[in-house]
Amino acid sequence: MQKKLFETIRIQDGKAMHLSYHNDRCNQSRKVLFAAENTIDLAEHLPDLPVKGLYRAKIIYDAKNIHTTYTLYRPKKIGRIQLLETALRYPHKYLDRVALDQALVQHPDCDEVLFTRQGLFTDTTIANIALRQAGIWYTPATPLLPGTTRARLLDEGRIALRDIPVSTIAAYDGLALMNAMIGFYEIDVSTLDVETKERHATRNISY
Repeated sequence: MQKKLFETIRIQDGKAMHLSYHNDRCNQSRKVLFAAENTIDLAEHLPDLPVKGLYRAKIIYDAKNIHTTYTLYRPKKIGRIQLLETALRYPHKYLDRVALDQALVQHPDCDEVLFTRQGLFTDTTIANIALRQAGIWYTPATPLLPGTTRARLLDEGRIALRDIPVSTIAAYDGLALMNAMIGFYEIDVSTLDVETKERHATRNISY
């Protein structure tokens, strides 16, 4: 059975945000997984946009079908993040997220899981990450999933690529989560304890 994929798009007061990056990822996945030769514009699959408020548009697609739903967005509260070493691969935004969701179920004492692979930071279950050193934000060069916000901030020069070993965490003084809905969400790591693996959310920065 052919796998389904999806895009999550921030709809703010009737406007689909940063749609070109979602188009790029969607069409790249269609080309790789479905051998699609044509490109699609997701704007054509966002009918009747909610005109007021913040909504999450979820566009589910495969080689032939596209389906869109809108949900009023309520941000997830993140107060504790657990590190978890994994061999998980998630190169495309598959609708099947069982492996990601199970990681959270297996760690009920935390709000999010931050995956590491071969001792390097990758992503959380919902977001790419960035770490700050000497005023520069670095994002892992090999994430689980190349996100649209990550791609945009790289294009804008706001973040840079780097392999980030867990063993070097003391050299960084900031941690941020980033995805299409939360933008750039900074976490205070000034009192980071790798053994307890706790992080405390401080503020949301909209880029």
